[in-house]
Amino acid sequence: MIAISSILRRAVYPAMSRAGVFSRRVQAGEVCVLTYHGVLPEGSATGASPTEGTLVPAELFRRQLRFLKSHYELITPEAFRGRWNDGASLPERAVLITCDDGLLNVLTDMVPILLEEGARCLFLVTGASLEDAPASLWYEELYRMLDDAPGDAMVTIGAERFRKDSVARKDIGRYWWDLVHELSKLGGDERSTALDTLRSQWRLPKEWRMYDPADARAERRHRLLNRTELRQLVTQGMTVGAHTMSHPMLAQMPPELAEREIQECRAGLESYLQREVWALAYPFGHEGSAGAREMRMAAEAGYTCAFLNHGGGVSQGTSPRFGLPRAHVTAGMNLPELEANLTGFHQRLQRWNGADGKQDEMSARRGV
Repeated sequence: MIAISSILRRAVYPAMSRAGVFSRRVQAGEVCVLTYHGVLPEGSATGASPTEGTLVPAELFRRQLRFLKSHYELITPEAFRGRWNDGASLPERAVLITCDDGLLNVLTDMVPILLEEGARCLFLVTGASLEDAPASLWYEELYRMLDDAPGDAMVTIGAERFRKDSVARKDIGRYWWDLVHELSKLGGDERSTALDTLRSQWRLPKEWRMYDPADARAERRHRLLNRTELRQLVTQGMTVGAHTMSHPMLAQMPPELAEREIQECRAGLESYLQREVWALAYPFGHEGSAGAREMRMAAEAGYTCAFLNHGGGVSQGTSPRFGLPRAHVTAGMNLPELEANLTGFHQRLQRWNGADGKQDEMSARRGV
């Protein structure tokens, strides 16, 4: 499978891109949607976290924008919304750019490139960006805690209890992912308390931090926007949508907690920004992370549409507006591979090979 993937991205996809095969697949009335998670600050250290690779280097992001501008039509979030609200027409081969999570680097590293290239983006942020206090994504913090814990630390997952050093390094990500499922069942405050308890159980020092606050690059890589920075995002012409209050896997939550995550994020953002928040992105967004229940909740909360993070990039007029597909961009993608994902070709090929569900799960483990 690895050899086949290498042939696709290095030979087959480039040939198809040069021949215009991908762009011709996008029919009139269809729109392609991409998911980013930010731009990697130059000189940032990389680690072993499953979320590494979700941020795109600045020059690659610029090349991607220029490629999209030359082969497709970048549209504004408002134009995309008009299609669902009023049935407004869109240009052929329309592409919407979205970005999840609301990390600080979207303001410091991503927006300047967007403005230079004349592009706009829909940024989906969590409730943490309504606060002044610095915050990080809890599931990234969880992995770093597990990775930093001493070898003789005891780890409990459900009914299983083991020493950390009894687990092969390659299996740490699997245990982390099981913990993500388990902690997603909790409300935001209860989850924060659980993380504090784990930090103590794993004997991490009291001064342990997700990153060194004195390291500006690490801060841009890991810290979420605060309320002042969120307003700056809007004043620079960008559109803000909701990504729930605390980024849980909604399908794991009791209905009352999931509903609160969806509703309160929209209400809080609208109250602070004094503008309508019409889009929602389900956290993680892979198949199984949100379903019919969550889509009904999004509709009842008053959103115009809601995004998943799988299914290929193409949506049609008949696509469910509260389950719209997106194609996720990673740092390892070359331009033809990006185009294959953007137009849904890669995802259809995966379905044909029976690998689609497995790929969604692998993507989610990388923090999608």
